[in-house]
Amino acid sequence: MDDIDVSDLLPRVRVPTLVMHCHDDAAAPLEEGRRMAAGIPGARFVALEGRNHLILESDPSWGRFVEEIRGFLQS
Repeated sequence: MDDIDVSDLLPRVRVPTLVMHCHDDAAAPLEEGRRMAAGIPGARFVALEGRNHLILESDPSWGRFVEEIRGFLQS
């Protein structure tokens, strides 16, 4: 998985994009999420509290995660 680099393709993304990433993600550093969002034109980046790579309903940031998705889908 670490050998896949799509960063050169990011500027070609032409759809509304929301990138969310946990501050203490155990699988990938927060900066990777920021870098991905920065490479996609018009993307929005949201940093969430937590350590999980996949947000779980039991995570402290679950409520914000759901709120961000709802807002994104309504916009």
